[in-house]
Amino acid sequence: MEAIIRSVKRACSAGMDSLTLRRELAHRLAPALGFDGHAFSTCDPDTGLTTHTLAEGVPAELGRAYVERIYPEVSARLSMDMPRRGQRIYSLIDESPVARDEFGAVGLRDQVGASLAAEGHVYGTWCLMWGRGNPRTMARARVLLRQIAPHLVRAMRTASLVDRGLAAREAAIGDGPGILVLDARNCPLVRTPIVDTWVADLMDEGFGAADQLPLSLLGLVARVRRAAGTPASELSVRVRGRSGRWYTMIGSLALPDLNGDSATIVVVRPAATREIAPMLTTLYALSAREREVIAAVARGETTKEIAASLGLSPHTVAEHIERACRKIGVRGRKALVAKIFVDGYAPGVVAGLQAAPRMAAGA
Repeated sequence: MEAIIRSVKRACSAGMDSLTLRRELAHRLAPALGFDGHAFSTCDPDTGLTTHTLAEGVPAELGRAYVERIYPEVSARLSMDMPRRGQRIYSLIDESPVARDEFGAVGLRDQVGASLAAEGHVYGTWCLMWGRGNPRTMARARVLLRQIAPHLVRAMRTASLVDRGLAAREAAIGDGPGILVLDARNCPLVRTPIVDTWVADLMDEGFGAADQLPLSLLGLVARVRRAAGTPASELSVRVRGRSGRWYTMIGSLALPDLNGDSATIVVVRPAATREIAPMLTTLYALSAREREVIAAVARGETTKEIAASLGLSPHTVAEHIERACRKIGVRGRKALVAKIFVDGYAPGVVAGLQAAPRMAAGA
């Protein structure tokens, strides 16, 4: 155990970017814990929004269930609530029947997760999974994660700074937009050379989407098609790539062909500095104050806590939440958080997911 902790500390102090760090940590813990799969995500610290996931050994069925049910109904809330209770290490399976059923359906009976949070900000989450972990292994996993969690949090915070530095360096490549045109089956019809550079940076890992398109892009396409014929039929979203660079994606429908099918046009370009802000305002036309309040709701703060931090009355905070809910089209805090976090991973978007190679125990 001590040797593993020393190895983890060395990785955490090496100044890696977030993707390299997550790969290295998984490699160093796998022999000791023999997990069958894992999903290691970075998060936007201001809202807790999952920005990129590195996964291995996650069956496609569980990937779909995670973005459609587990994340919006369970994980998004627990990743913020548990650290507030003083618990960074917990089990989704123990906390939620929904998670227990979905994990069990693909033969994963045990799970331990870590919410890498500090001072009210979530920098990442790590989910370890076993087909059937023996009690000794599970206890060992909890003890080990609990001991290394403070080092992981600091490392993830540092890695986010490294990511920003790398993104600034990559900006020298050019900031021109890329164009991608998809037919009704999400097959690319047209793609400019630069779009492949931006899309490669946006790709998730461990989730094999059809045609190597990121889930965030496919989610935008799905929303555009659902909004066909409405004032919101052109939509945009802010997403962050593996490099830490932020992008703006704008999707719209072309005129239908003779069969009534419409191609979807997606413009992908690096976001200008002035545009790098929470995506809520752009997607749902929230005011600046509504965005502040909803970001606090997403962090799990109560109405009284939000009122105190923003210098508002609880009644005014409640009004901002109610107006934001109407604009977003949901009722209640739970539905609001689910909509914000998983709108980009809408049901049906992940139909093309393929199972990633499973990680052998002790690999």
